[in-house]
Amino acid sequence: MTGTSTLKTLRELAHALREADEHYRNTVHELLFSRIMEARQVFAPARSVRHVDLTVAIAWALEPSASEVEPLVAELGRDHRRLGFPPEVYDTFAQCLIEGLDIFQLSPELVDAASARLEGLCATMKAAAMEADLEGVPPAHTATVAAVERPNRKTTLVRVESAFPIAFQPGQAIPVTTAHLPGVWRLLTPANISDETAQLFFHIADAGGASTLLSVARPGDIWTLGNARGTFPQEIDVSYLGDSAQSPDLFICYGTGWAAVRSMLLGKIDAGDDTPVAVIAHATSPGGHYDLLLQNNLVELAPEISIEYTISTAQDPVLYGTALPFPNQTTIPPMTVIDNPARVALEAMVSNPHVFRRCVLVGPADEVTEGAGILNVGLARAGIVDGVIETHPWGEGRLTQSLKYGQGFSGFSD
Repeated sequence: MTGTSTLKTLRELAHALREADEHYRNTVHELLFSRIMEARQVFAPARSVRHVDLTVAIAWALEPSASEVEPLVAELGRDHRRLGFPPEVYDTFAQCLIEGLDIFQLSPELVDAASARLEGLCATMKAAAMEADLEGVPPAHTATVAAVERPNRKTTLVRVESAFPIAFQPGQAIPVTTAHLPGVWRLLTPANISDETAQLFFHIADAGGASTLLSVARPGDIWTLGNARGTFPQEIDVSYLGDSAQSPDLFICYGTGWAAVRSMLLGKIDAGDDTPVAVIAHATSPGGHYDLLLQNNLVELAPEISIEYTISTAQDPVLYGTALPFPNQTTIPPMTVIDNPARVALEAMVSNPHVFRRCVLVGPADEVTEGAGILNVGLARAGIVDGVIETHPWGEGRLTQSLKYGQGFSGFSD
């Protein structure tokens, strides 16, 4: 039994769950596997990467009121149909979640309250899954890898084709798994927009782990895709922004975080939206700016789009890519050497607090978090209190979980 004091409130239980993350998660999975043997084949074999968000998501869902959580939990129920479980499994899952709480010392009142909340959450997921089934929404999609490009040693561009078009909004993320990743799903953002060609383009950074296995894709590989989730960028209330309400949004993209911004810009052009947008694209070195040809074309096609380039170091590592990192006579723009592009944005905003409506940061969690910190601290020191900083981090571990469940829900990941 974890802890010596008796827990009395849902908030105390949420804190205890976060502290006992791995213990509770493993307990629940073993209970589920003992009752549904097939479940072992759905989740990753290694405990360390198996349903890593489970405990922190449960803790997050216990703290707000049920009415705040239910719409987001319903989204989870619709999304998790890709795992192949029938909706009835949620009844068993609820009991496993409740029995897993035996690792804690709970007051009788808290046992009742927590059980009721967990049963309610699972009932919401079950109902949402059944509704999606009745509506004919496919739980998952199969796609074949059609082409693979490697502009440098750290980036892979993968084009997949499915039998039917997959609906998604620009900038949304899609859960992906392959035969190389049994039971492990990763969120990837298509770099294109949804159309009748049924093609999706993914930009993958080789950052180790699952991303490495995805980056070694070969034509003919079969990928399984879930349904799109999230919103990019978020809808915001501009009524209180005053003079900044009419200013352009600034998108700061780190590495392959460019994929989400690329999709958003293509969707903007496709919709005939000519509102100004500013972009700062950051890479570790010049060859990391792998999509210059399309970026140049975007700026020529849509003058309302401006793109500024920054790099961490002025020289590419030895054998970073090919002898021609920028083929097709690509125009090479000026690139500012700086550790984090948020400093460029901060300098502009301190000079003119109304230069941007908001700053949207997208990319690896460590870089996004550092960039958001630079902006928040810098703006506070300058006395600018109405700056809107929006983060879209990707990656693994507690940092990403903290951003996801501490600052708002952008979709659960497995």
